[in-house]
Amino acid sequence: MADPSSASERGGQASNLHMVQENLKEKQAMYKEAREARKAQLTAAHRYMFGIMADRLALKAEVVEEFVLDSPSFAPFENFFAKGGRKTISFIYQETEVPGIECGRTFHGLTKGAKITRIFLASLSEIPLKGSCLFFVRTKTDVAITPKNVHEETCFLMLDITEGLLKGTSNLLSKVFTPAIYTTENWGALNQSKHGEKDKQDFKDTMTGYITFLDGIQMNIEGMVHLDPASDIDFSRLVSFEDRKAAAADLDMVHKLESILMTWYKQIEQVLIESDQIRKEADSSGPLTEIDHWKRMLAKFSSITEHINGLCCKAVINVLNINQSKALKMWKEIDARITECTNEAKDNVKFLCTLEKVCQLLYSGDPVTMAKNIQELTSVIGMIHNVSQYYNTSERITSLFKKVTNQMVAACRNYITDNGTSRVWDQDTQDIIRKIQVRYPCKNVSQHILECKEEGI
Repeated sequence: MADPSSASERGGQASNLHMVQENLKEKQAMYKEAREARKAQLTAAHRYMFGIMADRLALKAEVVEEFVLDSPSFAPFENFFAKGGRKTISFIYQETEVPGIECGRTFHGLTKGAKITRIFLASLSEIPLKGSCLFFVRTKTDVAITPKNVHEETCFLMLDITEGLLKGTSNLLSKVFTPAIYTTENWGALNQSKHGEKDKQDFKDTMTGYITFLDGIQMNIEGMVHLDPASDIDFSRLVSFEDRKAAAADLDMVHKLESILMTWYKQIEQVLIESDQIRKEADSSGPLTEIDHWKRMLAKFSSITEHINGLCCKAVINVLNINQSKALKMWKEIDARITECTNEAKDNVKFLCTLEKVCQLLYSGDPVTMAKNIQELTSVIGMIHNVSQYYNTSERITSLFKKVTNQMVAACRNYITDNGTSRVWDQDTQDIIRKIQVRYPCKNVSQHILECKEEGI
């Protein structure tokens, strides 16, 4: 005979399940309706932005639109488009969890917790950026953004940090902002200001300096050497002298520590071998290439020195020293080599950094400014040759002078060709003559150019 209570419980469970399903259906219908409402708000201005982002990400505009519609609120668009509204609106493109039912659509074939790469409206103060940030900027807010003026009132930018935030920021500044700044002619009140030209150049130099600063940090990070950690050793038991003395009497422990030390030895030896190899540089490389090289070397050797002076390495050395291990002989030799290499890199960076500021005009100035700077430049190089412990050889100083000369030639070429934007023979003859006579006031040069252009050479 069936148990009436059991049947009643099953009926109650079925009823509860039915209610849950009904509630879920109601929520899905509500979220879908909200999504349709968001879609109805879309204008040509929205779709203009979707098209730009789709083109940049190699996606279809419809795909971008569907992803953006997943956002539960369009308030960021309203704030950005409104008169007196926000100056930026940002989107993030990266891997993230599949949106829940609140987005108003279903992602078939994907389970809860699965991840997909998608674009979505987001605030960088709330979402950690790991992929790309795409953002639109408006320079003024005195008019509302409409489908008619969106292409005039907004500009699009993208920050890609898939290679790291420092690299991404440097790329954005050097490949987007810097070219735009250098091609800008309308500087507003600065064009009429007495010190306008100097202020503009100072701003450009500041921008260039900041990019160099970011690249330097990135270079230091990339140059660091990470020696293998000794994860199977409990270093908390090697703190006191008694602990280390006991470890030195344990042959198994000694063999482990010797193995760790030899692993570090081989890694350091490989770094030294690579640093001794002939540097591969372009024949036209400038003086900043020399500075960057030694900064990388300093970061590399300093990270190794930091490891050697760390508590773990010192504990290993102390135990093996008590044991009088033969492995220490090889270690002391390579320790001395690293110390010498670190001192050389420190000394070279110290002196070359005095040259760095003087060299900046070779990269950003014209031949006239550059010529005024030659005497100071040669004085600094002379000081480096006379005082530096490692740059006092003919080979080193000749190589440095060659790099300076390379950059002078490049600066003159950029001046003549308007930074590579126009060939000599495509420019007005008198303009070319004027540029050349800035440094070479010779009538024969001018006459030669005229004859060549007339003959089509």
